[in-house]
Amino acid sequence: MGQDIINPKPLGYQEFVTAVRKAAEVYGERLFIVVGRGSLSASMPEASEGLRMTGDIDLFAPFQEDKIDAWSAADLLVSVESPFFVDHGFYIERVGEWTLISQPSGWQERGLSLKVDEIDVLVLHPLDLAYNKLEAGRSKDIDFMREGLSSGAYKLAEVEAFIRANAPDDATRELILANLNQAVSS
Repeated sequence: MGQDIINPKPLGYQEFVTAVRKAAEVYGERLFIVVGRGSLSASMPEASEGLRMTGDIDLFAPFQEDKIDAWSAADLLVSVESPFFVDHGFYIERVGEWTLISQPSGWQERGLSLKVDEIDVLVLHPLDLAYNKLEAGRSKDIDFMREGLSSGAYKLAEVEAFIRANAPDDATRELILANLNQAVSS
C-alpha cells in the first residue's frame, strides 16, 4: 500500500488520535475506517512495539465520487513528504474500500467503533487484520504475523479457527493457512 520509510516507529493511541483529527481536518469528513498495521494503535495499543511498527496509518472515508479531486489534493497535506510527516514521524495514507474487498463478511460488526471528538471511526478487528495480512502473504505480512504470534498478541489456535471459519473457499483457506504456517515455522 504505502511507501516504506526508513525509520518507522511504533504507533500508539495518541498517534491514532492525531491522525484521525488531521484526516477529519484535511478531508472534511467525520467518518473513517482504519485498516492496516496502524489500526493496532487503537485496537491493540499495548501490543509489542515491533507489531505496531509502521510509517503510516491507513484510513478512508466512505466513497463519494464528487470528493475525489478534493481528497486527492488533501492527500498532499498528510503524505510521506508533508509537513504532517515531518512533525509527527508518520503519515496518513488514504486508501479505499478496495482494501477490504475480500475481507470476510461481518468485519464491520467485529470492528472497534470509536469516537474521536465528533469523528466516528471504525477500526479493523485484529483478527480481520491478521486475515488480511495472511491473505496478502507478502514477506512483510508474514513478518507481521510472526511478530504477532511470538509476542503473544495473537494466539495461533484463534487465528487458525478464524481463517477456517471465514475463508470463502477451500483454495483461499489453504493459501492463507499456508502463509500462517510459514509465519509459524520461520
